Amino acid sequence: MPDAADEFQLRPLEPEDTFGSLKSGHEAFEPLKRFARKDAQKYEDANLARTYVIKDLGHDRVAAFITLVCSEVRSGEPLLNGAQDPAFPYEYYPAVKIARLMVDNRYRGERGFGRTLVDFALGIARTEICPAVGCRFVVVDAKKESVGFYEKCGFTAVDTAANKALSEPVMFVDLHKAAV
Repeated sequence: MPDAADEFQLRPLEPEDTFGSLKSGHEAFEPLKRFARKDAQKYEDANLARTYVIKDLGHDRVAAFITLVCSEVRSGEPLLNGAQDPAFPYEYYPAVKIARLMVDNRYRGERGFGRTLVDFALGIARTEICPAVGCRFVVVDAKKESVGFYEKCGFTAVDTAANKALSEPVMFVDLHKAAV
């Protein structure tokens, strides 16, 4: 039987979830921690975002979280790398945005929680959002420190000088082309 310290649960944010013990491990990730502590539940209650957590049941704390929102991608953007559909009459393609993702420093790397949360977000986009309302992309404004992680998860950076110069470059997955 597994030790309770090794039991984790991926689920939607609940009002009793707290982020007081969350360890960012790097100053670039402090805004993520502040969002979790101050705004995640407010955004949830106002239907502005959905946050999902990986809860460490043995230690009764949140080990990681991801926040998803609706978004859009301008149809003429170079990021689409040939994904434009000439029959699509709208200026923007529908997208899901990974607005926040953080893994507590104590769990980073060893269990693959970041990848699990990205795969979870891609799964929601593919199995729930695309069939119900249509959605072409999953996008993220990646912190420079996280670009390599998102590349490993299949994201591509928008290939423009302006995007590359951003402190949080835009990256994307084309759900139409991504492996199922």
